[in-house]
Amino acid sequence: MKLRNRLVIGLAGVTVAFAATGYLIANTQRRYLTEQVDRQLENVVPISIRVGGDRPVPLPPDGAATFSEVYIGHLAADGTLTTVVQGQLTSGQPAIGVADAAAHSSGPGGRDPFTADGVGTSDQFRVVVIERRDVPGWDIVALSLAKADAAYRRLLLATGVGGIVVLSVIALTAAWVLRLGVRPINDVTLAADAISAGETGRRVPSYPSGTEAARLANAFNAMLDQREQADERLRQFVADASHELRTPLTSIRGYADLYNQGGLKDQARLDDAMRRVSGEAERMGSIVNDLLLLSKLDRGLPLETAPVDLAPILDDAAADARAVQPDRTITVTTEHPLPCVGDQQRLHQVIAALVHNALVHTPSDTPVEITGSRSDGALVVEVVDHGPGMDAETAARAFERFYRGDPSRARGTGGSGLGLSIAERIVQAHGGRIALVTAPGEGCRFRVALPAGAPA
Repeated sequence: MKLRNRLVIGLAGVTVAFAATGYLIANTQRRYLTEQVDRQLENVVPISIRVGGDRPVPLPPDGAATFSEVYIGHLAADGTLTTVVQGQLTSGQPAIGVADAAAHSSGPGGRDPFTADGVGTSDQFRVVVIERRDVPGWDIVALSLAKADAAYRRLLLATGVGGIVVLSVIALTAAWVLRLGVRPINDVTLAADAISAGETGRRVPSYPSGTEAARLANAFNAMLDQREQADERLRQFVADASHELRTPLTSIRGYADLYNQGGLKDQARLDDAMRRVSGEAERMGSIVNDLLLLSKLDRGLPLETAPVDLAPILDDAAADARAVQPDRTITVTTEHPLPCVGDQQRLHQVIAALVHNALVHTPSDTPVEITGSRSDGALVVEVVDHGPGMDAETAARAFERFYRGDPSRARGTGGSGLGLSIAERIVQAHGGRIALVTAPGEGCRFRVALPAGAPA
């Protein structure tokens, strides 16, 4: 059942409960007022009997109704009602028939009050019928219920007006809740349905700031924006990955077609083609392995952690770089030891990727500096080159997957554009941070900060 329907049913239930409660309270008060009239009637009956019997009338007892409010009459056996006393504040007379008198008479001094309509007035009466043995017929003693009915009507009116006010406040509150509570949910549902139907640009409208509806709308729209950005990144990732894999596949397919057409009959050409096919296959395998590693890191799979000293890793990375480019100046300045807890192979991969990036994107005579130190409970590793540097746009996208600031040169050197992305995810998996400080003409400074651990 919808929340709107539940609120409507709840409001209807409150209305019924309030009406029933008001009616019970009003009728309870009416019974109380009627009992007060009956007590006054009981006090005035002895006097009325004396009046009807033409006997001296004593002073009325305390609390008895005055004769200005009393009706006294005599009902003959033929049904004729003769007025004996008509109070000045009483109009009309009770509508009493012989059958009514016989049904409510309890003999001399009867005390069984009942309610009767009035004749010549809209008021009702509380009536006592007294049967006298010495006179045929019945004496009728009555008091008007005008005051009690007026009080009852006023109570009903006050209860009704109060109920309308309370229910109006409840209805306005419910409408307010529906507007700020149910309506946003409905808008979110409609937006979700529209997006599922293909309207990817659909968003939830804004609501007054500071409300839960505004927070829901902002969170939902932010989620959609992030999803759209993630979808765009995924499409770009698939396109880039397809492009990277298509290049070696095209080379492999070309050499295979050349062989099938008999174009590689010469053994030297065949050996060269096989060497190239093997190189392209190795490159394609490297790309696939990098993608698998990124997928594992994205899923948050645990690394094989153990106590590690970063200082030897920095020395090894520098030695590997010197083996690739013996003429380049590569210096290592580090404290010993640099203990942390992590995956030694992956940490070596991070440093190697940063050093490789410096070797590939700077002239061969540009020095590379590797430093390691401790700072505020963290291990800080910096790889600095003095090459051309990057502009702000390139630096902002340096860690994106398959992004290259210089695509032609990177592809020519066999780079896939995943090295810095993998390095960033490995550092984050170790609870660290990686940052790039660069500017055109000022080289690049990659700074890696990792939590320090116990000495290895």
